[in-house]
Amino acid sequence: MIKKVSVVIVLLAVTSLLFVYSSCKSCKKNDKSVPTDTTAVSTSPVNNINLPHADTSVIPILSKVLDETFDASSKKDYNKLGSLLAYRGPDETRYGSVFNAKNSYEKKVLAVTADVFNKWNKNIESREYARVFSLPQQDGTALPILEVFFVSPKLVNRKFFLFMEISGEFKVAEITSSLE
Repeated sequence: MIKKVSVVIVLLAVTSLLFVYSSCKSCKKNDKSVPTDTTAVSTSPVNNINLPHADTSVIPILSKVLDETFDASSKKDYNKLGSLLAYRGPDETRYGSVFNAKNSYEKKVLAVTADVFNKWNKNIESREYARVFSLPQQDGTALPILEVFFVSPKLVNRKFFLFMEISGEFKVAEITSSLE
């Protein structure tokens, strides 16, 4: 009798182990990595953007601003980073100026922004400044938008940086993943 109970217990144990192993999600994982960043895009040009192309001679100027922005972000130099970003905060009277790292709220915004920029630049093989568009404004002016590709071994992340001129210099005003 004891042998029959022991055999039944062993069979139940083996059956339950097989069931657990077959339903284990981590046991079925493939070693194929899939990018989880939803902003990943192909490197083929987008042909559905109906914005007029801007003067390509401005690309080196805008790319220099972005290089300085990414450098300040990596060094966590919030004073420098703030001087390169157009203010976009709750105080609408400040629009047309830059961020002030001495203000605690603005410093927090700059720290979060720096973290995001550093994430985009982490483990990239290259950062490519692709093309520039001109975004017409209601007042008749036009703001340049620079398309930037962050190329890493597993994906290409595309962002569009909109610039505005403040005190005679271009500043990063907006960033988006899509121009639709």
